[in-house]
Amino acid sequence: MASTQASGLSANRKPPNWNEFYKNGVPKEIIVIDDDSPPPQASTSNVCDQQQDSYSNAGRKRKIDQGYEVEYADSPVYSTHHAQYGNSSSSNSVHSGGRTNSIQTVTAPTSLESYGGTTASNSYEDVRIGQKRKRVAPPKETRQSTKRKQQEAQTDPFLDYIPPSKPPRKAGEVNVPVVRDVRVGSLIQPSISNSQQTIHKNQKVDDEDGHYIVEDGLPLTERYDIIKLLGQGTFGKVVEAFDKRRKTRVAVKIIRSVQKYRDASRIELRVLSTLALNDKTNRNKCIHLRDSFDFRNHICIVTDLLGQSVFDFLKGNGFVPFPSSQIQSFARQLFTSVAFLHDLNLVHTDLKPENILLVNNAYQTFTYNRTIPSSSHTTQRSARQRRVLLDSDIRLIDFGSATFDDEYHSSVVSTRHYRAPEIILQLGWSFPCDIWSIGCIIVEFFTGDALFQTHDNLEHLAMMEAVCNGKIETKIIRQVMQNNRSNTSNTAAKFFNKNKLDYPNNETSKPSRKYVKAMKHLNDFIPANTTFNKQLLDLLRKIFVYDPKQRITAKQALKHPWFRESIVDDGTEAIRIRDERAAAAVVAAQQAGPDPKRPRV
Repeated sequence: MASTQASGLSANRKPPNWNEFYKNGVPKEIIVIDDDSPPPQASTSNVCDQQQDSYSNAGRKRKIDQGYEVEYADSPVYSTHHAQYGNSSSSNSVHSGGRTNSIQTVTAPTSLESYGGTTASNSYEDVRIGQKRKRVAPPKETRQSTKRKQQEAQTDPFLDYIPPSKPPRKAGEVNVPVVRDVRVGSLIQPSISNSQQTIHKNQKVDDEDGHYIVEDGLPLTERYDIIKLLGQGTFGKVVEAFDKRRKTRVAVKIIRSVQKYRDASRIELRVLSTLALNDKTNRNKCIHLRDSFDFRNHICIVTDLLGQSVFDFLKGNGFVPFPSSQIQSFARQLFTSVAFLHDLNLVHTDLKPENILLVNNAYQTFTYNRTIPSSSHTTQRSARQRRVLLDSDIRLIDFGSATFDDEYHSSVVSTRHYRAPEIILQLGWSFPCDIWSIGCIIVEFFTGDALFQTHDNLEHLAMMEAVCNGKIETKIIRQVMQNNRSNTSNTAAKFFNKNKLDYPNNETSKPSRKYVKAMKHLNDFIPANTTFNKQLLDLLRKIFVYDPKQRITAKQALKHPWFRESIVDDGTEAIRIRDERAAAAVVAAQQAGPDPKRPRV
């Protein structure tokens, strides 16, 4: 009966607007009233080669296909526990070798999946999981229509940013409750299951460095059960745990039982509490504090469990760059988060891809077949395929080094590759150092590689001059010299000779000379062949300014014309595929009919 009624109405019914339907997120439940005829079955074709093959053979020359093939590698993973904050997956590690950590306390991402893993059930399921299909490039009118829709939807990104009320609320000292160790006799709890290991009363809970000894399955207080270790840093460890009160999985940062790390964690708690006080709905996409407690002399910070870091996704993708549309999306979200921080008088100080988490790890594999852009003449890479995210939603994490601008500033901050020139030159730092870091991140998303890969201050400054195609201004050098005369601990003056950078000099090694000489200017690896790229270059030029007072601010960046540009690429196609899957899931649910066990409302 429902089917007959639906077919009778279909002629007069407008096609569904799925973008409007999903504007508030994916529905968790569907009550069927009537249904439509199912869509025609999509055609199928051979799937493209496996991802690992694309990297092992990336150097070979190939004929570029006019279309592209699509591999359904993973279904979108939206959490059924907490729709706003993301998904559930798994992880083995957080940091990778070869990356430079922050000079300050290093904190690991509260990441559920780093370096891949399995995924949990979705709010909506792809009814064609694993089905192989081939899509050719859409016709010109379709591309133009997609572009128009994007332009209508994007409007002015600055309008999406809502600054906190004035004056912003600044959290005071956070009360961290001490949770009593409930070990009784030989067990921590009488109710521990046989599958869990017992903890004897005198058993060690710390290693010799003060790290908490993590064992899967053991309780972390009566409320949380440890599932597994996610990562470890100088600060302590991050574990995935099950919150028995909220019935969901969370990330718990377990701080080392060393006083300086305990003190640093209390500063981080103040920052996290300040973020929550001023943005209860997390519109500005910074990780939110869920709980904190002191257990066995370890301060524990509980946050939402998200996906893998953007860096880990890049690594799993063979460091093939993101599509331009997704780079723009990441940048918009980063500038929004940082504008919010700066309005709260906070400087993050450690922005980098490792500290940006994906809400959803799901991706689509596309044919790439091109040379990868590079910031160096000595680096030549190509790839046959790349993974493209189905959702570019991100969260900014790791506020362990965040600093209130009116409080104590350590002399050196930021991870080396993303460090602003004023920090290297010991001229003091503030909000603009975060903007420089975002510029480095944007370029890394475009090339797949970190822009300034060095561990030497003088070489770092020389690389900046090469990429930015401009010498450090005389007024900046004079400030450095003046600081050197008034502060004997300032050693930056040695980087200059006769009002210019003293590079190369007699002590400069041959590999260093070769490496810096090979650095390309921005124009050379971001071609100004489209309005989109021209506007991107203009934004980067306003970011890579040596004088922090002249550098663009986060709120000014959100008003930049680049964010009003639109581009159709693999990123926009991935979104279309995601929406198509969601629509197909709704149709499948309609065809299946209502659940007889579910009472109607």
